Amino acid sequence: MRLKTFSADTMNDAMALVKQHFGEEAIIVSTQAGENGKGVRITAAIDQVDDDYDFEEESYEDELYHDPIEIITDALLNNGVPPQLSDDLIAAAEEMALEDPVLALAGAIDRYFTFAPMPIGNAEKPILLVGMPGAGKTVTIAKLATQIVMRKQPVRVITTDTVRAGGFAQLEAFTKILKLKLISAGTPEELRAAVAGAEGRGHILIDCPGGNPFDDADVARQARLIKAVNADVVLVMAGGADPMEAAEIARIYRELGARRLLLTRLDMTRRFGSYLSAAAVADLQLTEVGVGPNVADGLRPMNPVTLARLLLPHSVVQNFDDEEPEVRGAYG
Repeated sequence: MRLKTFSADTMNDAMALVKQHFGEEAIIVSTQAGENGKGVRITAAIDQVDDDYDFEEESYEDELYHDPIEIITDALLNNGVPPQLSDDLIAAAEEMALEDPVLALAGAIDRYFTFAPMPIGNAEKPILLVGMPGAGKTVTIAKLATQIVMRKQPVRVITTDTVRAGGFAQLEAFTKILKLKLISAGTPEELRAAVAGAEGRGHILIDCPGGNPFDDADVARQARLIKAVNADVVLVMAGGADPMEAAEIARIYRELGARRLLLTRLDMTRRFGSYLSAAAVADLQLTEVGVGPNVADGLRPMNPVTLARLLLPHSVVQNFDDEEPEVRGAYG
């Protein structure tokens, strides 16, 4: 398959160029506004190219490695990054004028996002995880507790999930392995007392029950728990969600007090538009990511270069960097 980008003043003119060079069998891969918002730019593909179309002899793969902005543009489109955010990242990457698309995209990401690792080693405030049911909060609590125990630091684990069937038992199974006592606190008052009793004894990790951010009663219940203690609130979100819905959910949890975003199921995620959309719309700091469902899989750090590698195709990353990325999961 070969691809080529055509630019013109209007959509009709751009489509005419596509048909002129590729014929009626062309597949439209992407359409977007031209440079500075003027005109139209269409990326089209065709399985086979006849000489009659007067197409350059370079293959798409060769052209890719000479046009980092096209690589980045296609990658953001394939990941489902919302158009406005995509345009901002592309513009920032263009300003850097770098030949390496990994570094160009990483620089653009660094401009628009902030990264903040989980405060492990700093026990000033409790860490409280919130999010929708099934997002991976309980497993993430277990992973965090394991990291702290492996550092030979003290930690207290509190669960407010006293209603969901098996909620307490699931986390208790993890804490028993770590030889930790699981503290139960089903109300804001109980949570406040549990945190007060654990203060000064190392890290405090709090697992909140999953809630429906579109249900007023659920939101109010989560808000009461969050307001009960002065905690570092982290939104846990599973990968692969719809970007617009993820942004709406993130905005709601931002209003509830979340300041960091932790992505789970990285090994089951192929498109990261929802991750970028949620962080951008809600102004959340990007923190670690969960790669697998097992506690032994742990959490991995996230930074601009790592995120750029996740967004770009595997072949592009390998072409510009012989080392494997710190985090990729099964992507690429």
